[in-house]
Amino acid sequence: MTLDPAQISVVLVETTQPGNIGSTARAMETMGVTDLRLVNPCEVDHPEARMFSMNARHLLYEARIFSSLKDAITDCQLIIATSNRQRDKIQTSNSLYDLPRIIQACDPGLSIAIVFGPEQSGLTNDDMSLCNEWIHIPTYGKTGSLNLAQAVMVVLYEASKLYDRKFTPEPEVILPASSKSIEGMKEHFFRILDITGFLRLSSRNALWGSFSGLIGRSKPDERDVRMIRGFFNRIEVTLARKAKKKKD
Repeated sequence: MTLDPAQISVVLVETTQPGNIGSTARAMETMGVTDLRLVNPCEVDHPEARMFSMNARHLLYEARIFSSLKDAITDCQLIIATSNRQRDKIQTSNSLYDLPRIIQACDPGLSIAIVFGPEQSGLTNDDMSLCNEWIHIPTYGKTGSLNLAQAVMVVLYEASKLYDRKFTPEPEVILPASSKSIEGMKEHFFRILDITGFLRLSSRNALWGSFSGLIGRSKPDERDVRMIRGFFNRIEVTLARKAKKKKD
């Protein structure tokens, strides 16, 4: 089974910090999830929320606001509650590592809501009872809970393991610069070394070999070569101006 990020809704219940809503929007945008639902939130159109959302500000404006969790999840089939502790009155929760298995056990195309509680207290037992799956994020340090946006990010990352890879953009292929470009850059560099008098203090052949090895290891592309040669050009222009001023 593959998962379309459009199937996922992130539901925040009674979030108290605008910055956490903004950071959550940014995490969602990063993972391709766009449906943000807020239950009795703090102020959403807040400077802090806008600042932390970065390029995901549009998700703040598109977020739907509800007065109850029940209303927020009415159109969802798989409702996953998140909690950092076991609840006596709720069935044993699964580890986050089980999330792909939980989703794969359901029918393809279902609507999924992942529910996160208030920062300080988490979801109530009543909230948890509205959900049909429960997960917790394993932690191994002295602090047992994550920041809200961190929790959203790691849960969505785990879900993304089921994405159809067509949703993942192909990485840009950057080819190393041609030999002609590299040799031109090296000659340009040594021309500047001649102008500055540096080569009088060093062996040209040894330095050429060392510089060639450095360039070979770094494998610059054509953009790198253009940038470096632009820097060299500026050095030449500056040195020429200073030489002209001395003559004048």
